[in-house]
Amino acid sequence: MKVCIFFDGQNFYRSLLRVDESLRVDYDRLATWITQAAGGPGAYFAGAYYYVGVSPGAPPLVETFLKGLELRPGYFVKREGRVRRSGRCPACGAEYEYTTEKRVDTRLVADLIHYAAISAFDAAVLVSGDEDFVPAVEAVNALGKQVWVATWSAEELSTDLRVRCFGHIRLSDGVSAFRADRSRAVDRARADARTLRGRESLERGLAELQRAEARLPHVSRGYFVTRWKSHQLPPAGQEREMLVQQLIDAGLVEEVAVTDPEGRSVTAIRSRERGADAGARPTSPYGDPPTLDEGEPPAASQAAPA
Repeated sequence: MKVCIFFDGQNFYRSLLRVDESLRVDYDRLATWITQAAGGPGAYFAGAYYYVGVSPGAPPLVETFLKGLELRPGYFVKREGRVRRSGRCPACGAEYEYTTEKRVDTRLVADLIHYAAISAFDAAVLVSGDEDFVPAVEAVNALGKQVWVATWSAEELSTDLRVRCFGHIRLSDGVSAFRADRSRAVDRARADARTLRGRESLERGLAELQRAEARLPHVSRGYFVTRWKSHQLPPAGQEREMLVQQLIDAGLVEEVAVTDPEGRSVTAIRSRERGADAGARPTSPYGDPPTLDEGEPPAASQAAPA
């Protein structure tokens, strides 16, 4: 039996982080394990296709990962550009911009049906629990091919999708088979690097919040997450929201209820004050005072609101 694997890249990666953000996958072993889970010990791995949206300014680490994946035997990466969208925060009404994938799912669907039509596989494994793939699965079934679905857990799998697939593969069952082997020294080095990056990220986030506080009567959480412009922060949206929550969890920032000029109740955030001195600026997460951007005037001179 020939088995092809079709990865919804963003879905796979985000689910992996939710399960175990420290898990590193050996993708050669993963392909072997999935192939045998769908087709048995004698199944033949016929290729893996990884679909992902990539922004022009994506971090180098993203492209390094994708290029490394392409160098593995049988893996093919299908990139599509991400597009910029705008939205409005339902809580505070602030407008924000974000990027989203474009044509990724439709490319996966087109390839899934095309390869089924030319008998490139006897069974396909769809690594995604998204019910949007139901019509594609039905089309492949009509061509006489099997479609299996693979997710990290049953909770991530649409019931409509599951009932139309030949079977369900739980990726969490195979972690021991495809976990990447690494020495303890490498693990420690990478853990130290993550700690350093996390510390620097919190320091930058705190410094930017203090900069916003110097300019505004109050800083609403929605505004800071979606509209505050700074190259020192993650992109507006989910990543920045995660940073704000990390600052709160670390005790560096607190939430307060305020009333805006239009009389609406707004959730604001503010840096925690140092000691008993209400006029003192908070320290950075690790003791040193945060620094402003190069060329930024001192906080005392930042009186004009944005």
